[in-house]
Amino acid sequence: MSPSETPQPGLSIIIPSWNGRALLERFLPSVLGAAAAYEATCRQRTEILVADDASEDGTPAWLARNFPRLRCESSAQRRGFGPTANRGIRAASYTLVYLLNNDVALEPATLPPLAAHFNSPRVFAVAGQVYDYQTGVLSGAGQLGRFRRGFLEIHRRYFVAEALETGGTPWLTSFTSGGSSLFDREKFLALGGFDDLLAPFGWEDVELSLRAWKQGYELHYEPRSAVWHQFSSTISPGFRRRYVRTIYERNRLLGHWLHLDSRGEFAAQGFALLGKLLASTLVGRWEAWGALRQALSLRGEIRVKRQSLQARQQRALREVLEEITQQIERPGARLLDRNSAPARACPSFPPAPAARPSSSQSGQ
Repeated sequence: MSPSETPQPGLSIIIPSWNGRALLERFLPSVLGAAAAYEATCRQRTEILVADDASEDGTPAWLARNFPRLRCESSAQRRGFGPTANRGIRAASYTLVYLLNNDVALEPATLPPLAAHFNSPRVFAVAGQVYDYQTGVLSGAGQLGRFRRGFLEIHRRYFVAEALETGGTPWLTSFTSGGSSLFDREKFLALGGFDDLLAPFGWEDVELSLRAWKQGYELHYEPRSAVWHQFSSTISPGFRRRYVRTIYERNRLLGHWLHLDSRGEFAAQGFALLGKLLASTLVGRWEAWGALRQALSLRGEIRVKRQSLQARQQRALREVLEEITQQIERPGARLLDRNSAPARACPSFPPAPAARPSSSQSGQ
């Protein structure tokens, strides 16, 4: 679907995937069940679209054989998570798009609580509870945020009991993960989607979330929605650890350079970065230097993007972070850590169908 076409009411589930056939075999049945449950509960249509990033494991052919009603948008060239997700969301048919990693399991009740938030025109995205697929321990919930010692701390989390009555006041989150969040398609595309500069992966969801917050939108956390994530299934097998750390650190720098507002914030970040570089040198870890070199090579593009963002900015980063930090003061909110994290086992779901033999395979 062209971005200029008017999408229909409904929900598109977009699954970016690279060499993910084995993961799709395991997790896609749960996605199908959640889509059917959403249609029955919300009386709206759904679709599942796999945005394939030039896979070499036969994913498109396998999908065509086993799930002919699913859409598969293939790319001839590998681009990375952000560009692939953008392509899938541009092709989506419906007003809401649920962006989902290929290593995540859903339950029938996952989607309706998320969709209810979009009755407000200010909502950009909503995310729910993320449990570890192996252990069942809660690992992702509401994301807090603060600027401390020169960097944004984005991995402090809070959670609330699923049945807690809030009186209609939503829970806020600093960012929603690109691996299991529901977006307003029109707003996502209007903001430009994930920034291609951050390809192939890392910080693209944080940066987009900050962009949305600073332009006047809200991002919500919905504790009644749950998914189960098999962590480190997509990036770790395909890339060396040093490369992953370098790209993540580069993108973290770029995200800061795009969204820090004051000279004081930039000065604090510069001192913190200097300390990080010196410390990494002492222990023989060179990823921080490589990340800085790559980030500096993009400073011209960052400068142009930053000017464009500032022209549309409605809120300062500090104001956004202060509002989100107040969530932990609300009744029922608790910091999420090893001692407080509840556990909930992943529900069982039927396996994917076996591949149908072709005429050349039958009889062998």
